[in-house]
Amino acid sequence: MNPMDITNIKTRLKNIDPVVVDIATAIGLAALVCFQIWFVQYLRRSGTPPQGFEGLEHRFRDIPKQIGVLPYVLAVVAFLPLSFRRIVPWLSLVFAGTATIFYLSQPMPPSFLVLAPMVAMYTLAAEAKKRRVGLLALLVIVLVVAVPAFAFLENARWVGDAVGTFTLVSAAAILGEAERNRRSYVIEVERRAAEAERTREEEALRRVEEERVHIAREVHDILAHSLSIVSVQSAAAEAVVEKNPAQAKESLRNIRATAKGALGELRSMLNVLRSGESETPLEPAADLTWTDQLVARVRDAGIDVKLAVAGDLAAVPAYASVSGYRIVQEALTNVMRHAQATSASVSIVIGPKTLAIEVSDDGHGPDAASNGGGHGLRGMRERVEALAGSFAAGRCSDDRGFCVTAIIPLSRSNS
Repeated sequence: MNPMDITNIKTRLKNIDPVVVDIATAIGLAALVCFQIWFVQYLRRSGTPPQGFEGLEHRFRDIPKQIGVLPYVLAVVAFLPLSFRRIVPWLSLVFAGTATIFYLSQPMPPSFLVLAPMVAMYTLAAEAKKRRVGLLALLVIVLVVAVPAFAFLENARWVGDAVGTFTLVSAAAILGEAERNRRSYVIEVERRAAEAERTREEEALRRVEEERVHIAREVHDILAHSLSIVSVQSAAAEAVVEKNPAQAKESLRNIRATAKGALGELRSMLNVLRSGESETPLEPAADLTWTDQLVARVRDAGIDVKLAVAGDLAAVPAYASVSGYRIVQEALTNVMRHAQATSASVSIVIGPKTLAIEVSDDGHGPDAASNGGGHGLRGMRERVEALAGSFAAGRCSDDRGFCVTAIIPLSRSNS
């Protein structure tokens, strides 16, 4: 047979409704046991003990020659309720157990009727939502079987049948409990696997989002600062191009240098995104040691910037130094673009545990700066909070101009 055909057959069998399977199984077992009862009764009437009854002729002789329809009715009552064993397992067990106990208490032909309570008990133990339900049902059966057994203690056949039935039903209960535990274990393993997969997906999405924000922040810092300088220098060159060509040329040179530097930084970032950090030779990232050059470019744009540094900029850890530089850069960019200020001051204080940065101006204050700053203030805040620092932006204490203050821990253990 073609392996594909075998696979299709297996798929079809798996897709069959379990209730249909239970109904077919119940009818088949009932028919099988009824045939067994008829066959044993046929041999009894012929007077020949069936194979397996050697040495038990007295048991064979105890079977009445005429039994009527009662054994067949009991077989049907025991097995047909197995059709709904997955739906109402308790009721199925009650019918199967009652019919089997009554069958065994009467002189009936030997049969496999005990299969009915075994299947019902297994289903109850396997399908129960709570633990030990199957064992509780087994205890009930013990009581039901034990009372008649002791009542007819002188009847060795009844006691032997009762013990055998109890043993088989007990085995079915244990197997059902084991199956229930196995299913619970598989479900828990699948749940944990799904949870782990969901967590991995969420972590991947979180990292992508963080990287997206990081890239957007870097591009904003590079372009916003450079374009602000270009804008200011272009306006200055346009204003003096006829009266003072030399100053106009100087502004154009600054524009060219600024644009060239911005393009270099942007090209370096794009190379990293295209080929990966491990394959792209990178120049040192701009940090606080470049603050003098940054302030000089802003001065060239016409803003009188005063720089005050307390401490060794080279001693600041790289992560804090790079972020500090970007904060100063963005703050000065906002001064040029939005504050309409004539002067600004930059204060950098390197303490034993923190890096404190303050940038202030004499412009219009928080409304102009904050409303026009776009993503700048948010980007600065994100940088500082990512390093477990504190950030503040608003009107200066003298109620004039705008102040940006950032405090960054100099130890990763504090973050």
